[in-house]
Amino acid sequence: MAYGKDVFDAAMRRLEQRRQEAEDETARTRAELFARIPRLREIQDELAATAVDAVRGMLTGGDAAAHIQKLKKINLDLQVERAELLTAHGLPPDALAPRPHCRLCGDTGYVGDRICECLRALLRDEACRRANSGSPLPLRAFDTFDLAYYPDTPLPGTDATVRAYMGRVFTSCKDYAERFSAESPSLLFLGGTGLGKTHLALAIGGEVLARGFSVIYDTAQNIFARIEAEHFGRGGGQFTQTVYDCDLLILDELPDYATSFTNSTFYNIINTRTLARRPTIVSTNLTEQELEARYGQKIFSRLIGDFWMFKFFGRDIRQLKLKNKVF
Repeated sequence: MAYGKDVFDAAMRRLEQRRQEAEDETARTRAELFARIPRLREIQDELAATAVDAVRGMLTGGDAAAHIQKLKKINLDLQVERAELLTAHGLPPDALAPRPHCRLCGDTGYVGDRICECLRALLRDEACRRANSGSPLPLRAFDTFDLAYYPDTPLPGTDATVRAYMGRVFTSCKDYAERFSAESPSLLFLGGTGLGKTHLALAIGGEVLARGFSVIYDTAQNIFARIEAEHFGRGGGQFTQTVYDCDLLILDELPDYATSFTNSTFYNIINTRTLARRPTIVSTNLTEQELEARYGQKIFSRLIGDFWMFKFFGRDIRQLKLKNKVF
């Protein structure tokens, strides 16, 4: 995916910050160990001196090969002494080595001439940050989800109460967020207004985002509108591709109505992301029958066949909170 200059520059700034933090941490570690074990500083200085001597030997002529061979032996002996000294003090042999955030590229962002996955992840995250900047939905937390709002009455057709059933839904969603990976399934939340679908979807989003994955979250209507604007040239950038590429997409409150463009857009999103094995969460107030009637068999088949379905039951929590509110 091609990213705009603003996204690329922001990702590179974060990469530079990581690099600087790693260098600062290495400097602190070395200062502490040199103070505890003075011989370590001497060894580091001697190693640096052998590098200078090697360059000088190549420039001054003479038997450069013999000189280099001699310095190589001195260098190896010093490295062995350093490793033994660190081990004797209960430290790993590489305790003085830099610790970059990414061992693959050393926080440069590139492995040879190829972009490193760590930079790709930063680019996706920056693109998602910009995509989420206009979302009216605040992320939620699992610890503010209150099962007391669900009635402790039997749920028809099951051996559980509504509260117990929703407790299992809550636990499943929390477990999903904590174990989230590229292999996680997509989720479909079905149920009436005010039953906690948005809360749990955004709680998952918050946890997944905190774990370092890229997440886009917004109402489905807003996302469809932004894709339409971009499609017809009324919005610049790469929003559509970011929707396809983010690690987790949350489409909240699927519209009760569907236009031909909405249907096409929705299908392209779920089809593209399913083929790429990228999880999506869709929430809707529609029943299964209404979902098929409004969005058609092709979309309905994708949702029922490729998504894990969670049905929400209970009473409208928003209305209950309003009744209990003290003015």
